[in-house]
Amino acid sequence: MNNPKHTTSLKRRDLLKIGSGLAVVPGLPFLSLPAHAADDEVVVGTWGGDYQNLLQQFIAPSMTKAGVNVVYDTGNAVARTTKLKAEHGSRRGSMDVALLGDLDMYEAFRSDALATPDAKLVPNLANVYDQFRTPYSIPHIFSAMVIVYNKEKFQTKPDSFRIALEPAYKGRVGFSDILFNFNTLFVGLAGGGAANSFEPGEKFLMELKKNQPKVYPSNEAVAAAFKSGEIWMACMWKARALQWRDAGLPVEYVIPKEGAIPVTFEGAVPKNSRHPKAAWTYANALLDPEGQRHFAQAMGYAPTVRNANLPPELQARVGFTDDEIKRIHKYDLKVLYETKNACLDFWNKEFKTGL
Repeated sequence: MNNPKHTTSLKRRDLLKIGSGLAVVPGLPFLSLPAHAADDEVVVGTWGGDYQNLLQQFIAPSMTKAGVNVVYDTGNAVARTTKLKAEHGSRRGSMDVALLGDLDMYEAFRSDALATPDAKLVPNLANVYDQFRTPYSIPHIFSAMVIVYNKEKFQTKPDSFRIALEPAYKGRVGFSDILFNFNTLFVGLAGGGAANSFEPGEKFLMELKKNQPKVYPSNEAVAAAFKSGEIWMACMWKARALQWRDAGLPVEYVIPKEGAIPVTFEGAVPKNSRHPKAAWTYANALLDPEGQRHFAQAMGYAPTVRNANLPPELQARVGFTDDEIKRIHKYDLKVLYETKNACLDFWNKEFKTGL
């Protein structure tokens, strides 16, 4: 999520009372532009799929009004984080705004790739909840990872992810490949861990591997597997569960007794942005109250700003109860940053191999 020395990483619990992913549109190549075009284009590095679609619907129009054309550099979070780190020493980078989950954004920050948000350039920062503030990013939307399950296949709610180890669910558990780090942390809770180490999750995944879980390339592919009946259970963002349920899938969600993990999807401007003025304009638009309400309604993600003013029914839908809040774990970002690459190697070379 954020700098562990910053209050954001240690005080998520308070914000969970307010709030309760992502990949299919092909990426567009970056085209070098002459200097005089510096203020009329912004290159946004993001996931594809539903998230990009909503960015196009609810963020891009305000940029059009400002005379700025939005170009999307679409790909997975690992590639985007790697690009930020690789380009940070270059005079001109290939992205103007990078969108990432909090764990990946912290990694980019530690590589000294990100500019510090300026309240004068991003006036909507004044409305951001204190728990989401960082010295390097713009908090866009928020949710938490939970168990999502096919309610037609479970007589009672699964109260622990350990149920995935039972023979009855052999081949019926699914994971989204792009969420490898969050998946590992989440299942590690069922193995007695906390959100400060990937090791319990790695141990649990190797035990689960015997039960032949499935790994899908995107969150949308996990939804398709639920729809076809191929899987009955997955760990996924609560916001996604709400979205899938609204689309007619027979799914429900539950925070297991061992707890869940939070997530904030954030935006940042690289220090070497080619179009910094347009980039900060886009960052400010991410915090616009109207756009925040649209994301809450359409995707089930909660706002990160005080002035979103969600209707009570929508607030209850995307939020968490007090009991659920007690089971949300907090990250140790420094430790997770230092071990994330090893977790990716484990995921690709040990867990996924042979599935």
